[in-house]
Amino acid sequence: MAGDPSLETSPNRLRVSAQRARSGRSGFTLIELMITVSIIGLLSALAIPQYEALMLRTKRAELPMNLDGIASVEKGYQAEWGLFTSCSQLPTTMPGRTAAVFPANISSNLDWNQLGWTPDGRVYGQYSVVANDMPGALAAFTGHSYADIDGDSNYAHVQNSQILKPVMMTGNTIY
Repeated sequence: MAGDPSLETSPNRLRVSAQRARSGRSGFTLIELMITVSIIGLLSALAIPQYEALMLRTKRAELPMNLDGIASVEKGYQAEWGLFTSCSQLPTTMPGRTAAVFPANISSNLDWNQLGWTPDGRVYGQYSVVANDMPGALAAFTGHSYADIDGDSNYAHVQNSQILKPVMMTGNTIY
């Protein structure tokens, strides 16, 4: 394999490697570092907004889940008492970016206490139930939940009833 050029080492190549080892200059060039930093900046510019939107959607997912729980309790209440019950909007102020306590077990909130539903922990939305006072097959209720998780004063609205599962009434990009 005497004629194989890939196995031959040129004297210039050995000389450059020896000079680099003696001078202590090994590593990345400034251009290489600038390209790496710009790639990381580009990736973070794309990823951070997507992450923030994902976090908002995750918090908004509380609304239909809690309305499902309210609907189950309302149906149980109607099975026992023959009608649905209305519940005032709680919490009284919009929670916004931070979750708020749902004050259902306070003695002044008799409607929620009568219904017997409380969320698991703090909430990001407001909840209410509007029911008619008709007994039997004419009885009906509509549950509403509102949230302003991103704090832009555009409220996400989810609604359900004794027949319908929770439905998003506003656009999918409203948090």
